[in-house]
Amino acid sequence: MLKRWTVMGFMTLFLATVASAQPLLTKPTLVTTEWLARHWDNPDLRIIDARPNLRDYLDGHIPKAIYLNTETLRISLGGVPARLLPPERLASIFGSIGIGHRHTVVVYSSGQDAFAHATYIAFVLEFLGHRAVGVLDGGFEKWQAEGRPIEKEFPQVAPTKFVPRVDRRLRADWLLVQKSVQSQEVQVLDARSPKAFAEGHIPMALNVFLRDNLQGQEVLTWKSQDELVQWFQASGVDLRKPIVTYCTSGREASQLWFTLRHVLGLQNVVVYDGSWIDWSARKLPKQ
Repeated sequence: MLKRWTVMGFMTLFLATVASAQPLLTKPTLVTTEWLARHWDNPDLRIIDARPNLRDYLDGHIPKAIYLNTETLRISLGGVPARLLPPERLASIFGSIGIGHRHTVVVYSSGQDAFAHATYIAFVLEFLGHRAVGVLDGGFEKWQAEGRPIEKEFPQVAPTKFVPRVDRRLRADWLLVQKSVQSQEVQVLDARSPKAFAEGHIPMALNVFLRDNLQGQEVLTWKSQDELVQWFQASGVDLRKPIVTYCTSGREASQLWFTLRHVLGLQNVVVYDGSWIDWSARKLPKQ
């Protein structure tokens, strides 16, 4: 009897340990402020403040949030700016701010950037093979508007090891985009403003402005799935066909990509992260 209970006790402890080791999220998704508040004290949760202005973070941020500017993830290559760093350097950055593969990461930014800074980090993490990622719907403004806690203290986070498991299927290069334009088998969507689009764009591209994925006035959130489907269809997008998103430098394109891939659940969507900067630098055709 003693041995039986010892084994049963061991198995109970083992199963509890396995359960506790499971990530809070199993794939990239939108998370609500309620979800974040409910899981805030989980030791395996990491929160990233991706707002572009460091002063905003210093003036107040969600407790436990680590600051990460998206430009930390990019560099000029051959004189061309805003190119994504190699996977090993990206992994080193995430490890340095205490993010490892056991962690669930929630990223937030602001409605002022249409949450593109948050979705760009989500894109980079998924590109590196890390899928336990949430983007906070409503961002910092919604958290603040609900009267939830805000602090100025910096979190104490120890560096850890982040090993990249690169998923190259999420990125498109200029050659793939060029072939897509020529074959017209893949749709190319431009996330920039109508003004920027009118000043020059990749031939055959459709303009789907990233801010039109959102709703609200002072506090912005994503539209419902039904509203998004209607908006994309009204913009001429065939949601059954493969899609490449682009913008000026890949950041805004990540919001369009996240909306299509992780809000609507379309799998055949990739980001041309070099975007208009790379396309223009290569002297490729414009319209």
